[in-house]
Amino acid sequence: MTRSIKEVVRGYMQGCKAEARKMGFEGNLYDGPPYYRVLTHKGQLQAMINYVYANAERAWQRKQNPDLFRMYRRTETCGLFFTSMGNHFLLDWPERQLVEISRNATDEQVQERMKAVLRSAQNGAVTYTASISKGEQLIARTLRTQGLPLVILLNEGFPEEGSPHERYYKPGGVYFEACSQGKLLLLEPTEQAFSAPFIRQSVEETLRRKAEAKHFEYTPVATDSLRFRFVALNEMGRSLMERQGADGIRF
Repeated sequence: MTRSIKEVVRGYMQGCKAEARKMGFEGNLYDGPPYYRVLTHKGQLQAMINYVYANAERAWQRKQNPDLFRMYRRTETCGLFFTSMGNHFLLDWPERQLVEISRNATDEQVQERMKAVLRSAQNGAVTYTASISKGEQLIARTLRTQGLPLVILLNEGFPEEGSPHERYYKPGGVYFEACSQGKLLLLEPTEQAFSAPFIRQSVEETLRRKAEAKHFEYTPVATDSLRFRFVALNEMGRSLMERQGADGIRF
C-alpha cells in the first residue's frame, strides 16, 4: 500500500467517529489507541479474531468490577510491599495452603500433590503459589480451570510504573476470567520485599539446607539472581499464608 497500516486504521477510526457524531453520539468510541500485531504463525489470526469478539464482554466485566482490575503499586502486608491486582480479600481467607513443588518431582508425586491440593481447595482453602516449576504450573492451571481461588506470586508480571502499557494492563486469558470472578490475586514483590531481612534469612536457610542435602558447600547467591528470587517468592508465600490478619492490608 502507498500508506502505512497506521494511517489506514487512523482514517477508519476518524470515519467511525464522524458517523457516530451524525447519529448523535457525543462520547469517545475508543478506550485508547489501537494495538498493531504482525501475523507470524498458524492459528494466530483466529486467536486474534476470538480476542476481538471477547473484548466487549471483558470491557463490560472490567466496568462492573473496577476494583478487581485496579493496579495497586504499594500493597503492604506482613511488612512487605507488592504491586497487586485482584481480590485482596483472599489474603484474609482463614483456610490457606501453599503449593511448592520441586522441578525434580516425578509425575506421580505431582499427581499426588494435585489430589491433596484440590481436596483442600474444594473444601474452601485459598491456594498460594509462585507457579514456577512445571508441577506448580499444572496445579495452578487446574485450579483456574475449576474456578478455585488463587494467590499468584510473580517475579515479573506487571508493566513498569509510568510505562505506556500501565494504563491498559489486565490479566490475560483464564487469568482475566478468574480476576473478574474475584477468584484471583496477583502479587509482584517490590525490591523492598526481596531485600527484607527476614525474607533474606529464610532464603539463605532454605538454600543452605538444599546444598547440605546434596553434600555441597553452600555459597551465598545475589539477591537479584533468579535462584534467590524464585526461592524468595515461596518464602513470601509462606509468610502470607501463615499471617494471622492482625497486621491488615494497606494500599
